[in-house]
Amino acid sequence: MAPETAAPISEREFSDLMEPLGPFEPKPQLAVAYSGGADSTAMVLMAARWAKRRGGDVVAVTVDHGLRPDSAAEAQLAQSRIRELGVGGVVLCWKSHKPTSGIQKAARDARYGLMSGWCRRKGILHLLLAHHQEDQAETMLHRLGRQTGADGLAGMARIRETADIRLLRPCLHVARNRLQAVVEERGLKWVEDPSNHDPAYARVRLRKLLPALEVEQISPTALGGTARRLAQVRQTMENQTASILAASAEINSLGCARIDFTSFIEAEREIARRILERLLGSVGGNLYPVRHQLLDNLLNDIRQSGLLKARTLAGCRILRIKNNILIVREAARCPVEKVTPGVWIDWDNRFRLKVSSIGKSKRSDIYIRALGDDFPQKLSKKTTKTGPKALNVAVRRALPSVWDRYGLLSVPHLGYGRTPRNPASVARMQVEYLPNRPVTNAFFPVV
Repeated sequence: MAPETAAPISEREFSDLMEPLGPFEPKPQLAVAYSGGADSTAMVLMAARWAKRRGGDVVAVTVDHGLRPDSAAEAQLAQSRIRELGVGGVVLCWKSHKPTSGIQKAARDARYGLMSGWCRRKGILHLLLAHHQEDQAETMLHRLGRQTGADGLAGMARIRETADIRLLRPCLHVARNRLQAVVEERGLKWVEDPSNHDPAYARVRLRKLLPALEVEQISPTALGGTARRLAQVRQTMENQTASILAASAEINSLGCARIDFTSFIEAEREIARRILERLLGSVGGNLYPVRHQLLDNLLNDIRQSGLLKARTLAGCRILRIKNNILIVREAARCPVEKVTPGVWIDWDNRFRLKVSSIGKSKRSDIYIRALGDDFPQKLSKKTTKTGPKALNVAVRRALPSVWDRYGLLSVPHLGYGRTPRNPASVARMQVEYLPNRPVTNAFFPVV
């Protein structure tokens, strides 16, 4: 067990922790996920000092989930304390509907979504997280109970690159009491989140088990060492997966993917599972992996029956088209969202869009959804190599489309826009396929 008192992380040590997480721009601009707790307070202090020495700056980003009556006041209190230290900050509010189950996962997804979006708008490339050695140990124990494979037991990565930002965990291999010592050294106070002591949550129960496990030498340090070794195994398999994807798969800007059936079948089972998970994650807009057993069931079906019937998983439809496996987003799972003209928005965790020139439509009327089966019949009947009839119907149904109270305004992928002769409105729409999870990248680097 770590001693009750510990040395704070020095400026030199933090610089060494940041070094392998680069590259950074000459005057680095950093954001820090800041809850007001001891860990995130320490991260803000260390990051601010590190950035200042390099001519850069730090912003402390606090998310108010709105899950408790006092959450707004707590967020403002945390920000006021950090401003006293000369660090800028911002509070982001989770205003969307709160689910009745799976609240922790939903809150986590919302937190990362809000922070990532804010960083993108501000041109900040790096978001620092204060996860530490005990967090990694809790993650491994939690995943052990879910019978996860090597990927899950590799734990959290120190670097995770998304379409918008780089998530960095400089202190992932550092004991928590050393972060707390950084705050105590400055004589600062911090806020404790009540949920961190609520036994209703699995992480809290696992945290309380750690002292007893240390008697059997199952310590956070030991678990962290195992995670790093498994991360190296994971990286090797990631490289093999990427090689097959590069040679045999195609990611289409329409938001779908295909892979050569023969190449997929001939891949080793573990690599084939990874290929499938990567494609589902990208096309389905899922930030986190699909459950292992569900992937195995689908993989068995593909290998044993050749995917004679279409399947659904992770918000996707999986079809066999001649010698290809086609993976398409389920149109019914796509959200309906209001659009503010002239502002870029992220839709369905896959597309980035901006609608402009709305003509006579009211700003409050514009929204985006999957096209479904509502494309004008007279246009659908046209048969061209690039037109609607050339597309698989499942691909067409999931395309982003813009609507107003008069009907369909625009389907940019099909080259459709309401014509000026229609007195309702004319719309122009820019769209990029930019999924939260790229199919191949430095997704789990070992540093």
